[in-house]
Amino acid sequence: MTEIRVPKLNNNDTEYTLVEWLVDDGKPIAEGDPVALVETSKAAEELESAAEGVLRQSLAAGAVCAPGDVIGHVLAPGETVEAAPVAPVASAAPVPGAESSPAGVTITKPARVLMSEWGIGEEQVLGWGLKVVRRTDVERFAGPPPAGTTETVVEAETVGETETKPASPALASPAPAALTPTAPTHSAKGTVPTLSQALPSVQQAVGRSVLTSHQTIPAAYTVVKVDVTRAQTLAAQEGKRLRRLVGLPELLLSAVARSYRAFPLCFARLADARTAELADAAHVGVTMDVGQGLFVPVVERASDLTFEEIVEAVSGFRRTVMSGTFRESELSGGNITVTLHNDLDVVAAVPFVFPGQACALALAGPQQELFLDSDGAVTARTVVNVGLAYDHRLLNGRDAVLFLQRVKALLQSPEKLLGEA
Repeated sequence: MTEIRVPKLNNNDTEYTLVEWLVDDGKPIAEGDPVALVETSKAAEELESAAEGVLRQSLAAGAVCAPGDVIGHVLAPGETVEAAPVAPVASAAPVPGAESSPAGVTITKPARVLMSEWGIGEEQVLGWGLKVVRRTDVERFAGPPPAGTTETVVEAETVGETETKPASPALASPAPAALTPTAPTHSAKGTVPTLSQALPSVQQAVGRSVLTSHQTIPAAYTVVKVDVTRAQTLAAQEGKRLRRLVGLPELLLSAVARSYRAFPLCFARLADARTAELADAAHVGVTMDVGQGLFVPVVERASDLTFEEIVEAVSGFRRTVMSGTFRESELSGGNITVTLHNDLDVVAAVPFVFPGQACALALAGPQQELFLDSDGAVTARTVVNVGLAYDHRLLNGRDAVLFLQRVKALLQSPEKLLGEA
């Protein structure tokens, strides 16, 4: 008999939700088959069977589980045991509409709790056309907020690339954030109702990372100005050639990855007060937020990839972020992060350093400026500010400047990024 245990999927969560079983109880499975879908605060992850045999479930879909919990067993061929009762979904208080839904749609317990809080009926949820409805789906797709509350509309940004799979109509109109009246405050003008808004689970995870970063990492910040006139021209050319959205983010990510071997400490982690643990490659995270929450998918071994392979990886992330269906494995393992703040009005941004990493680079928006060239003529160019937040225990100011100067040199000679890694 082999146990099916919930692994530690990330460092931010202490509990997950067993969204659904992918194989029915008592059915045969092979080693490596996906058997269950577990939801963290950021992603949904499939758990695979470590052995061949017959599945015996011990936890119901929709229940909360923690890292290390046994949620089922795999019986070896010919092995027979009396089936253990499946643990039901526990609830501290009755939740309206908590019974199982028709039409084969699974609605998780956290989703039902939010439906109850927002007054969302099951009929509306079933109309979304989803096989599994999670709390994040309710946050995204729900209709108007409950009566008596104030509506806040959050409009999603366009990504600039056509989604390849049919999109739900609700994707074009993300769920408004529901504001709930709470205890009133009193002033000289009388009683004033106070409104509160529940934070999505993705934002709660971001908050935990930010808090840990500020409490544990003595960070410093340096910024350089980069002439990206040639880089923008090359990006447009590569976009046409590859038929992909290519811009400064892809070039910056590539420049960072190409700097791994020259600046290994920028990709290291602090093992203890005296030791830096060096990385085997540059695993570069890149921020993405289109109004559905902040995600940081990771381009694995970016230092070994060609520019075209990096573009393909980022293009895939752009498609996935629209549905918010990243796997936990896609969001884990980064050892440096590129944060995108490249709207035209953004002059500079200071990122936080993700716990377990040494650096985070911020790309600001392109700005037009005039300068005198070597012949004394006034010429226009496009510049951006690229900033580096870094753990001062691993790096000093000179290290940061040299690293940024290398990245700057690559961006100003972007053709060097098109060769082999």
